Amino acid sequence: MTVKWFIDAASDLNNIYDYYVKLNPRAAAILYNRIIDDTAVLKINPYIAPFEQSLVDYPEDYRSLVVAKGKYKVVYFIKNDTVLIVQVFDCRQNPVKLKRTTLKRKQ
Repeated sequence: MTVKWFIDAASDLNNIYDYYVKLNPRAAAILYNRIIDDTAVLKINPYIAPFEQSLVDYPEDYRSLVVAKGKYKVVYFIKNDTVLIVQVFDCRQNPVKLKRTTLKRKQ
């Protein structure tokens, strides 16, 4: 299985790093790498994460893998033999925002 990041998802990851690097560069690097490392499991077992309940009415079967000790969700769907990561979502935000931003990214 191949894992590919949408540009917006990679941008989410970089924005998380950019925010934390101002506060603590070492912690920012650890968090960035933890998110990358936690998503590595998708290469081996892409069905490990449950369906994202807030996105069940979308045509793709979105799943969300909770990473970085529960702070973020990596939202993705599977197409053919590829895991397509759409978004890295901060779990501390309003879940309604997840639906809005995912819809916007698919247009």
